[in-house]
Amino acid sequence: MFNKSIAYRLSFFISLAVISVFITFIAASFLFNRSLLRNNIENRAITLSSEVNKLVNRDIVTTREVSTNIAEQILYYSSNGDAEKLLSWVMEKYSFLNAIHIQIDSIVPLSHNYLFLFREADSLVFKQSDHPAFFCQIEKELFDKIEDKTIPGWTKPYKCDEQGDMVIACYIPVWFYPEGKSRVFAGHVITELSLTDLNDALNQLKIGKRGYAFLINKEGDYITHPNEEWILKQDVYSLPSKSLDKRKIDLHDILSNERSGSAIVYPEILHFEKSWVYYAPVDEIQWFLIFVMPYRELFYELYLVTFRMLIFALAGIIVIFFIISYITKKLIEPLSDVTSRLTTLSSPPVREGLSNTRNEVKQVSDTLEYLKAWFEKYRIAREEEELSSLRRKQDLQQASEIQGSLIKTNFPAFPDRNDVDLYAIYKPARVVSGDLFDYFFIDENNLVFTIGDVSGKGIPAAIFMSVAQTIIKNNSTFKKAKNIVKKANIELCTSNQNQFFLTLFLGVMNLKKGELTFCNAAHNFPYILKPDGKIVELKHTHGLPLGLYPEKTYNDTRIKLEMGDTLILYTDGITELQNEQKVHFGNERFKENIRKLEGLPPAEIVHRLDQKLEFFRGNSPQADDICLFVIKYNA
Repeated sequence: MFNKSIAYRLSFFISLAVISVFITFIAASFLFNRSLLRNNIENRAITLSSEVNKLVNRDIVTTREVSTNIAEQILYYSSNGDAEKLLSWVMEKYSFLNAIHIQIDSIVPLSHNYLFLFREADSLVFKQSDHPAFFCQIEKELFDKIEDKTIPGWTKPYKCDEQGDMVIACYIPVWFYPEGKSRVFAGHVITELSLTDLNDALNQLKIGKRGYAFLINKEGDYITHPNEEWILKQDVYSLPSKSLDKRKIDLHDILSNERSGSAIVYPEILHFEKSWVYYAPVDEIQWFLIFVMPYRELFYELYLVTFRMLIFALAGIIVIFFIISYITKKLIEPLSDVTSRLTTLSSPPVREGLSNTRNEVKQVSDTLEYLKAWFEKYRIAREEEELSSLRRKQDLQQASEIQGSLIKTNFPAFPDRNDVDLYAIYKPARVVSGDLFDYFFIDENNLVFTIGDVSGKGIPAAIFMSVAQTIIKNNSTFKKAKNIVKKANIELCTSNQNQFFLTLFLGVMNLKKGELTFCNAAHNFPYILKPDGKIVELKHTHGLPLGLYPEKTYNDTRIKLEMGDTLILYTDGITELQNEQKVHFGNERFKENIRKLEGLPPAEIVHRLDQKLEFFRGNSPQADDICLFVIKYNA
């Protein structure tokens, strides 16, 4: 991975970060929404449970209250021969009642001690006798168990094959009040409640597409269920082991302590599919209401939304990957180009020593290390050669003297003129310099002046500077700044064997009109110091340095000068001058020092700026040539 290109690694790691953010966001959203959805489903189950509770309680409470009322009034109605009327009225009013049994002990003087009213088809059938009547043996066994009970209660749900409906019976004791004595237990009113309507109501509850609800009693028997074959024939304790984990779900604890809650089960009726179940006790009777919903349906909408988010995220990641790849490629392209050039420019031995990698930083580092070692050897050899060659030093000294003779140092330059004043200093960093400045009149009113900086240092740069100075002066007959620069560039290109180039600022000042026409070929921007202290920077550039491309053309700019305007020209040796802390003098510091010199003559301006430069440099060596040229327009 680390041998791959920077663009590839950036694309990979940024894309990996984006993917991680997407996945984290989707996972957090999924978990949060799942919890929220589950809470909503559970709240809905609680609401449904409350509604079913109301439905069950309505029938249960009504049946109990009706039975209580009958128990309080049956002796009176029976003694008056109106028992059938009372019971028929009750059965007609409450359609969910299946039958009413009246069992009165012989201590009460009645013509018949056993009354029985039940539904048959669409009519009511009333029977009375001295012996109890039952639909089936199951019913008889249940009624026998409550024969001596004086506390109201409910039987277990049961079903008689002869009748077909599943019912539950409420039994209420009948009390007889003899004259002058305390009450005496005298029998029961047993009212059968049909569970068929309740089962149908539960089966009609909409709990998703395949969810369902059912009732069980405290013993775990199914009272209602979508599979009617299970009703009163199976219980939750007999569920197969793969339907629920009995180690996590304690059925006995839930039923005996009437707890409510939720759990995960695998119902047989749903082919053991993972499902969510909610259970809650019914208030009025020891039953439990249970809701079951497949897990797939429970979180179907969440899964659908998450799937869509994943699709959009995947599409977004792909788009982002291509965008990142494109951007990083464009950003790294300059580095790749530099790396390629460095590797290409390296000598064959150097290229053979480089590691086989596409990592641009590693390539640049390796190439620079080899080049550094190669140039270090060259520098050492060169220094040894300079130390051992006194004649070469003498040649350099002679070259310095010759170059010094070409530099104008006689000031004032034009003692017989009042319309212009100028001054300059010229300080080579070494023995000879690549900086140049010059000035001369091409006629009575037009002053040509130049300042430039040759690439490189030493004798070749100094010679190129002298040649350039001569060529510029020879082409000054063209008068226009852009033409002089253009012609000089052509001649320099034809005689430039060492591939030097020259940054140049050339100006033509018309002293009569107060106009300055100038051409800046990639040189530092000069400043004009106004009499009021304001500084104007001539931010104009008109072409590439001279000596590179002979076919290049140049433009020029014309500005109006005011009396007292001072033009300050300089080379980059001033702004790039460093002190002992390696801090550059800089353009801003230079401008601040210039601003304090308004109204002074050029010579004073140059001397004060030179003092500031020397003070700033301290004991730090001068690394580059310095040239400062100041012209003041006085017309």
